[in-house]
Amino acid sequence: MVAAIQPDPESKAGVSWEPCPRETWEALTLQAGQSSLEQAWAYGTAIESAHGLRAERGLISQGGEPLALAQAFCRDRLFTRIARVLRGPVWLIDPLEDPRAHQVCEAIARQFRRRRFGDFLFWLPELPESPKSTAMLRAQGLRPVVTGYSSIWLDLRPPPEALRAGLHGKWRNALQQAEKAGFEIEAVTHPRRLNQSLLLYDRFRRKKRFVGPNGDFIAALARDDRAAVVALTARQNDDLVAGVILIRHGKAATYLASWTSDAGRVGQAHNLLLWHGITMLKAGGIDWLDLGGVNTESQPGIARFKLGLGGDVFTLAGTYL
Repeated sequence: MVAAIQPDPESKAGVSWEPCPRETWEALTLQAGQSSLEQAWAYGTAIESAHGLRAERGLISQGGEPLALAQAFCRDRLFTRIARVLRGPVWLIDPLEDPRAHQVCEAIARQFRRRRFGDFLFWLPELPESPKSTAMLRAQGLRPVVTGYSSIWLDLRPPPEALRAGLHGKWRNALQQAEKAGFEIEAVTHPRRLNQSLLLYDRFRRKKRFVGPNGDFIAALARDDRAAVVALTARQNDDLVAGVILIRHGKAATYLASWTSDAGRVGQAHNLLLWHGITMLKAGGIDWLDLGGVNTESQPGIARFKLGLGGDVFTLAGTYL
């Protein structure tokens, strides 16, 4: 059971921002269901290690009832502090139905934007693109600077046969092709094997020139919470031909990285790896998979691949300053 947090008597309407220990953070993240990777504790630790930023975390509560968790990545320069809140907060209430969501937004803005002159907050809130979200954010004196971010939630709670039936026809046909291709799928557990896969991923990422987390960042995340990392590789004739990396956080997970060779692409190994990852996550108690962003304009091929899994597309309100 998560201990109640006593409200700060000086905070507006009893809404308080309190430091939050990791045990409480992770217990509340479990309760939240759909949560973003960027608000996971291990993600914040990896950001500190790989990018030299400072993770600042808080539990927002009222009358001892937890309302939300917020993690920011901060950099101090002379008299300036720049804070970034990505895909936060982790909501413990319904932000569109509970009127206290406005006070949660106010608490985050106050924490990172109003304490002193020279504080800047870049905030991609975990709020859907809607007039109600816009009103809550503008009420804090924030303005939109980047348009909405889109991704896909795949509900893993149905039985495996229902998930497979929900795949689009081309995606399911590619999976069937891969199942006949003789790939050997391996769950990577040894650190040396993980590093080998990350080196291949980095080589693929540089070759394709796509933006994504580098291998050092994923390795830092694994060092903090190895159990959170689901890494799978495909072999054919003893050669590594493809790999995927999924990250668990609470009752959700995120499709973070992947790589493939020509042989893996021809045999549709990527479909097989992701399907194995989905079944592993489901068996491990994960209810939701975030497919890690979708952009039909800049990456139409990747978008079609992700859409083929049959999940629900969502778009967030965008980045505010």
